[in-house]
Amino acid sequence: MFIFDERLIDIIKFFNTYLKNKMKTKLLLLSMFFTFFSCNKSEQKIEESAEIEKIDSVAKKESPESEIPKELIKAPDFSLADINGKRFDLSDFKGKYVYMDIWATWCGPCKVQIPFMKELEKQFHNAPIHFVSVSLDKLEDKPIWEKMVRENQMSGVQLFAGREDNFGFDYKIEYIPTFIILDKEGNIMIDRAPAPMDYQTGGINQQLVDILKMMK
Repeated sequence: MFIFDERLIDIIKFFNTYLKNKMKTKLLLLSMFFTFFSCNKSEQKIEESAEIEKIDSVAKKESPESEIPKELIKAPDFSLADINGKRFDLSDFKGKYVYMDIWATWCGPCKVQIPFMKELEKQFHNAPIHFVSVSLDKLEDKPIWEKMVRENQMSGVQLFAGREDNFGFDYKIEYIPTFIILDKEGNIMIDRAPAPMDYQTGGINQQLVDILKMMK
């Protein structure tokens, strides 16, 4: 079962994984736009930005390990409850794209993304896209999650996985926040998608906006 320790984000592993490999798909380069943060108790921010090439629909280059697969991979199924106890399965989102945010309440960099996620939801309100946030908080911290969702008026679909669920393991979550894009059939399109916030400008991530605009 997946166990996520908020006191340790393996930054060295991140850079070894993503920076030593060459890029294979320009679209995947967008995932490198993350400024990677350390989510620990002190919430000390570590920034490392990457130059991003403009999206080119079928251009191919060499890629990091997180890449768009040559054959579509079905996203692992799940059954998670929202703040009101209503359960959602992966199949409930079929027919629309899914932009998924995996986060936790103790993670400062995750919380920074909240207003930008809300802004994207407003901007793409009429688009065929579900905005889904999944919390990996400990079960004992579920009340904290519920309070944060309410106080921040977090929209979209807010789900709680916790650490006891296999969600983090099934989706191979190594750090948070992590963003994933699924297609209309529930296949993984981008397993490490761009974040809502542009760390260079402090505004909405235009590269992500460009991707979402193509989802029709």
